[in-house]
Amino acid sequence: MKRLNPILLIAIVLSNAFLGLGMASDKVKPLENGPPLENNGALELQGRLESLDKLREINGVVVDQTMTRLGEDFYSLFSQKLEDEIEELKENLTVKERPTALSGSIITIFHRQNIIFRTALSPGRQNVEEKTDQAVSAVKNYVLRWRIERYLKDTFDVDYDEI
Repeated sequence: MKRLNPILLIAIVLSNAFLGLGMASDKVKPLENGPPLENNGALELQGRLESLDKLREINGVVVDQTMTRLGEDFYSLFSQKLEDEIEELKENLTVKERPTALSGSIITIFHRQNIIFRTALSPGRQNVEEKTDQAVSAVKNYVLRWRIERYLKDTFDVDYDEI
């Protein structure tokens, strides 16, 4: 009998825990015309892993890494306006906040560790909507440019994620 790779076994256990599936050995049925396969359960689990490969990455997420009420206001307004502007956002973005004593908060928006937009919000909250509009415009322009650059890249030898 062939042994499973320990990393594959851990991935199977984690995927089952993630999907809420148990090790259903009672669901494994023998073949109708012949004897049961010794590793039928392993084949079933391998099929589940292949289906999980399609769900490997979640796209279109705007991650909130703000700490103050001012940052939360910016994030909620930004995510609402971004959803209105870009119908199908496939890129993951991160909104980070760094509170400062002098300028309120410094808000930075990242895409794959690249800074797209950075601004300082004053504690008075009067310019949050204006800064949010600027951020949405900058992100919209960046996403459009990034998609065009990605589309025009030569991927004959190397795939997008390997560049």
